[in-house]
Amino acid sequence: MADGMGARPEADGFAAPADVDPPRVGRYRIVARLGEGGMGRVYLGRSPSGRAVAVKVVRPDLAQDPDFRRRFAREVGAARKVNGFFTAGVVEADPEGSPAWLATAYVPGVSLGEAVVRHGAWPEDAVLALAAGLAEALEAIHAAGVIHRDLKPSNVLLAADGPRVIDFGISAATDSGASRLTQPGMLIGTPGFMSPEQLTGKPVGPASDVFALGGVVAFTAAGRSAFGTGAAEALNFRAVYEEPDLDALPPRVRALVADCLAKDPGARPTVGALLDRLAEERWGQDADQDTHEVGWLPDRVAADVRARATAPQAPVPATPDPRLLLWSSQAAGPTGPAAPHVEAPRPSTAPDVPAPHPPRGHDLPQDATTPRHPQDTTAPRSGRQAGLSRRRLLLGLAGAGVAGAGYTTWRLLDGTERRPGQRLWTFSTGKTVNSTPAVADGVVYIGSGDQRLYALDAATGKKRWAFETGDRVQSSPAVVDGVVYVGSGDGLLYAVDAVTGKRRWQYPAGAIHSAPVVVDGIVYTGSADGLHAVDAATGEKRWTALTPSYVYSTPAVVEGVVYVGSGDGLRAVDAATGTERWSALTDHIFSSSPAVAKGRIYIGGIDGLYCVNASDGMEYEDFPGGGPVGSSSPTVADGVVYVGGDNGDLYGVDAFTAKQRLKFPTADSVDSRPAVVDGVVYFGSDDGNLYAVDVRTSEQRWRFSAGDSIDSFFTPSSPVVSDGVLYIGSYAGKVYAIAV
Repeated sequence: MADGMGARPEADGFAAPADVDPPRVGRYRIVARLGEGGMGRVYLGRSPSGRAVAVKVVRPDLAQDPDFRRRFAREVGAARKVNGFFTAGVVEADPEGSPAWLATAYVPGVSLGEAVVRHGAWPEDAVLALAAGLAEALEAIHAAGVIHRDLKPSNVLLAADGPRVIDFGISAATDSGASRLTQPGMLIGTPGFMSPEQLTGKPVGPASDVFALGGVVAFTAAGRSAFGTGAAEALNFRAVYEEPDLDALPPRVRALVADCLAKDPGARPTVGALLDRLAEERWGQDADQDTHEVGWLPDRVAADVRARATAPQAPVPATPDPRLLLWSSQAAGPTGPAAPHVEAPRPSTAPDVPAPHPPRGHDLPQDATTPRHPQDTTAPRSGRQAGLSRRRLLLGLAGAGVAGAGYTTWRLLDGTERRPGQRLWTFSTGKTVNSTPAVADGVVYIGSGDQRLYALDAATGKKRWAFETGDRVQSSPAVVDGVVYVGSGDGLLYAVDAVTGKRRWQYPAGAIHSAPVVVDGIVYTGSADGLHAVDAATGEKRWTALTPSYVYSTPAVVEGVVYVGSGDGLRAVDAATGTERWSALTDHIFSSSPAVAKGRIYIGGIDGLYCVNASDGMEYEDFPGGGPVGSSSPTVADGVVYVGGDNGDLYGVDAFTAKQRLKFPTADSVDSRPAVVDGVVYFGSDDGNLYAVDVRTSEQRWRFSAGDSIDSFFTPSSPVVSDGVLYIGSYAGKVYAIAV
């Protein structure tokens, strides 16, 4: 079993050092042998002050390999950045030593695998508590740029105040590609917990650890692996080709595990979405009481943990049990035959954690009353401030309940004044939000990749209703006269009652990414089949135009003409008849949506910002301005056109001269449509930040860090400001409400 440096417990518990064991490693005196794995041996050591550490010593044959030492040094360096409450961090390491070694914090706890074998499956609340702790551990690991690659029950230690994930120090750094600390042909991971992409040699990212988390949670809730037992080849085959056996899991756990064990890494929830999902029902309870006792654990497991904590050098011996042998091979080297090749899964939609953006203007400080976003890496993760921490929220656990997607109200303490850029609430859907919100009558309407249109209370983020479609909702909704109009990937345009969430009618239009626009009782929307005009009251077709061109963009309807970007240029269509009036830039494919102002049409394209005459489609030669534009759509305000660029800049150019008025750089592409309100332009970036920039000075007013892409290509979520609050969706499946 190629399980990295994971300790395989000795049959008789912790063994005394033998003659072959070193008396000292670095400055640590060796007290006992904890176990060994494919990479080497693990010892209980003592620092000069008496502090207990787990010392992991690399096998001599591996340590002599220069490539191994290089990768070991790099990946240990990445792991030393991990500083999460639910991890056992790297204390010290010497990759160049003879032998090479690293020391991690020693956790005097019982392994999860041992606990389940000794005492059986856990009750639902304890399982959900464990899942929350593991998700927060992965959050810290991923934020440091590390992918664990071997999360399993034996790599989870149970302590009084929560679980600890171990053995991430020799996992893969996210910036090292397919780097692995093994010989060619070896797999890092354990059958029954390895993701399909690991087994088939595809790119491995954070979503792979989410798959393993699902397997660990299933094992804890059922007392057995979701993919059964047997030879490694059999478990690998089931993980790639077959559905897991989740029949023994309680309903709430089953739903969570099923999402985590999705074959497609892009369909799995992100770690941040999991944390919000697990936290949602705790807000109305006493979450301000910290947890320094074992109340979150099943009683018999808690007794073992207490015994281990009071005798760190004489822990409860491990009890061998056949149920721990999830697969039959005993190899510490290369695995057996790989599972048959399958088509490449879609790469994980969980983005790599972006590098912190350099300070500009006045970055918004984090305060003690507002929890930071789970993946916000702009501030040190150590030394959490007072107030409602998520650990307190998740681990005050007796009786804690968890349901599906839901809301999290990030409450302010009494008397705390709301600040610009401060998060007011977050709602998690669990899947990418490629929809721009619509706000009407105190309700936020927004679609999600989880195939639902949501209605959220604008003040609290609480869900009012959810309308299910047959595919991802990547169209932005429009709300007119008590009806919400939205398109879906299932090829239907829906009209939904804004109060009840009940369907009024549906119209077949082809897969829809374009946001509908309602003018004079007609709904105009683009789709894979062209441009459609539909009666807003009845859902009956008025006309279809531009077939078979794919219309990604949102139409602009001005003075009886519909302007729209399509797969073969910019088009103008008569709003009453659907007859094409003119076409322009026909050698371009537009995902950007047009903006119309003072007889000119502005749209973003590969060469920058284009401008054409609205009456005849003639292009103005002094444009394009700025840099390449992908999916960002322009906004015109006070004679300036604002648009985002693929190179990470937000541009503002004079609407008539194309002279640059504003240029604000970010660390990644800007695909959302900017919103301009009271002299401030708001926009999201793929660097994980939402920015507020003064349009006069080009200086940053504030920056909100979400830790994952605020927008995304083709159908980005764009900010909407209403009554002093900004609403926007994110790539990680969240809807944010931010004070402006």
